[in-house]
Amino acid sequence: MPIQAQQRFFGVIQDADGYVNVRDTSGTVIGKLLDNHVFVDWDAQKSHKEWHSVEYGAETGITKTCPNGNTHTGEIHKSRIRYLADLPQLKKQPQSTDKCLVYANDTLTIKIIFQKFNPQKHAIVYDLEAGFVRSIDGCSDLTGIDDNIPHEEYASVTVKHPAGILEFPTAYITHLYEPSRNNVVVALGKGNSLFISTQNSDGAGGYYAVWTVENYLVKSLFVLHDF
Repeated sequence: MPIQAQQRFFGVIQDADGYVNVRDTSGTVIGKLLDNHVFVDWDAQKSHKEWHSVEYGAETGITKTCPNGNTHTGEIHKSRIRYLADLPQLKKQPQSTDKCLVYANDTLTIKIIFQKFNPQKHAIVYDLEAGFVRSIDGCSDLTGIDDNIPHEEYASVTVKHPAGILEFPTAYITHLYEPSRNNVVVALGKGNSLFISTQNSDGAGGYYAVWTVENYLVKSLFVLHDF
């Protein structure tokens, strides 16, 4: 999927009140989305619809749509949606390499560093009968692979900003395998907020990931498994 199309179904709200009510099909309010809370708009390509079906996770922390599906669904009016593709974007810098992507403007520099997955440095449990990988370092929720040993993983993600340098906590970059160099976009939100989105895959294990950084802290990670 092209990068702009990838971002076309990830959105945040645009509302002067700073929030939007989420409703069920009968119009009853069942939830609320606040500024910078990333969601998936499943009706993004259906311009004729007024009310769009959205899926979202917790406002903070890590949300994955699979295997446990700890997400919520509902409807919001299309006028309250602003897609990540429509936000200002940081440009990929010429010094980017196969091992390190750099995105920057006058005040921010984002570095995404990749590394080879070294099985010797991880505790890997196999299913002895089927021969596939059951868990890595105690985690069975392995994103980006199809029951095989990963080839690559994230080494680090950092944001250099006017007040210092933010290094992403390990929990927000581990167990996300086969990262892409070609499908990464950094979008700027309201205030001191930004969104890093990517589409990663080794084939059958395809997924999308969006990190939200607010006030130079990692606020959330939303992982959407391919469909």
